[in-house]
Amino acid sequence: MVLYVVYRATIESKGRSIIPVRLKELGCQQVHRAFWKINEKKIHSVLKVLENNQPIVLKRLREIKKPQLAKKKEFSGLGSLVVVMFTLPKGANREIVKNYLRKAPCIRLRRSVYAFSQKHSLYEKEPKLVDALKFVKFIREHQGNVKIISRVVVVNRTSSERLLQETKERVEKSVVDIISSCKELYIKTRTETDYGLIRDRFSRIKRRFLILKKVAAIYEQWLKTDFSKTLMKAYHALRKVNSVIKPA
Repeated sequence: MVLYVVYRATIESKGRSIIPVRLKELGCQQVHRAFWKINEKKIHSVLKVLENNQPIVLKRLREIKKPQLAKKKEFSGLGSLVVVMFTLPKGANREIVKNYLRKAPCIRLRRSVYAFSQKHSLYEKEPKLVDALKFVKFIREHQGNVKIISRVVVVNRTSSERLLQETKERVEKSVVDIISSCKELYIKTRTETDYGLIRDRFSRIKRRFLILKKVAAIYEQWLKTDFSKTLMKAYHALRKVNSVIKPA
């Protein structure tokens, strides 16, 4: 059985610099920065080394596994994943990647390591969204190095639940940002005379919302979570601004 572990060592983390040394001593093979291939027999020792660094254990399977719902419809698994790891060249604009990822229904495992659903049909109905293949192509177009591992699942249910919660929080933060932008724009409508600039900015905010809505729809199919109430808050904020913008 092939196992991998990805961890998140913060700058403040004690012993951060010696983690790679200790993992190599355990026979682990570094795949990408804080992403390692590990020996199944050494899993407990590896987790001991990483116990304060949010380790996520992944297992590679031959078959494709669907996301799971336990009893009472509680979420218990993310299903099979395609993991994309990348390294950008020095001086690269990471903001471009960040903006591109807004169109990607994916799960952040750590910086520069993202997991996409192995179920490619999820993305087919929304060609404007980004799947694993599009993301890989994008990184390579920006002279980045990419590594891909497919058909992996998160082993630990606690890790799955944490990743799901983080994904929810990321969607919620995007909604908060949209609402904040709408509030700022609404205030400007009271003093700004150039409504052309206001409409232009409103259009950009609206596009962000429409993309987020499509991304959330994929998450709802994939992760069995409902974002309708959260998205409605952004929708109301947009309507409020739209109601006061004068027609051209």
